[in-house]
Amino acid sequence: MATPIALPDAKQIAIDLLQAALGDTALVLGELPEGEAFNTMLAEHGGLVRVLRIGGLAALRGWSDRSVIDQPRFSIDCYAPEKPAIGAAMRLALRVRAEWEMLPGRSTTDGIVTGTSEETGPQDRPEEPNTRVRRVGMTLGMSVRPPRTQS
Repeated sequence: MATPIALPDAKQIAIDLLQAALGDTALVLGELPEGEAFNTMLAEHGGLVRVLRIGGLAALRGWSDRSVIDQPRFSIDCYAPEKPAIGAAMRLALRVRAEWEMLPGRSTTDGIVTGTSEETGPQDRPEEPNTRVRRVGMTLGMSVRPPRTQS
């Protein structure tokens, strides 16, 4: 009987690889803190990037290769304080987009990125009026497979 192969946690792979690429530029999270904790974290880091899985498919690669591939879609939101520059959230989003394109071939202990895609590019996603927070978002895709194991 064949041993099932577990899907890698694509969201965690995206978070880990983006955080490594962005360094101290911004903090990459799967979930945003609420209320004052959000404002404090935004001020401390100068920018926040939220990675939210919004869909995607997983599939077997073929009858001769039992490994699986996951193809998630993510909504990526980049937050920046309105000051010192209104364009900070857009600059962060453009940086995330550029780093995303460089992910194929990179890996974590959870899996390997085999491809990336872009559905919608960076665009304004307004927050509530007068929050002094800017948000720019995009929809990005990724293909990941489990890490290869030594047999």
